[in-house]
Amino acid sequence: MIIGSDGTPRYPTRDELRHDEAELAAAILDGAAHRPEQAIGHYYEGLHASCALGAAYEGMHRLPAEAEGARPRDLWRLFDCLENTLRTCPEGCRKRISLAAMILHLNDDHLWSRERIAAWVAPEEDPVPPS
Repeated sequence: MIIGSDGTPRYPTRDELRHDEAELAAAILDGAAHRPEQAIGHYYEGLHASCALGAAYEGMHRLPAEAEGARPRDLWRLFDCLENTLRTCPEGCRKRISLAAMILHLNDDHLWSRERIAAWVAPEEDPVPPS
């Protein structure tokens, strides 16, 4: 959380990309490599599927091959941005919720791929034009 000039806490804006958002995106991609299929409505399904948050957790922790029913625990401790960053739905459905909830929303409701979610969480910066 950021403290505003008036001393009150506020959430960062989209233009204030947090360092842990890039780390979160990398963890999603790393975890997705462990389970090639996308899970919808569950963190893990069978031996080969995970949702975006499940992939992030697996990108940070070693999980057993059979992880169905497992839930990412304390992921917010590794990535503060999950609970302390508000995001607006890029699909235009007018939701403005925590990053963790938005990742689940994009995964389950809009059926975004884990790779697309990772790219949205931490978009690559535009190259700076030479001066």
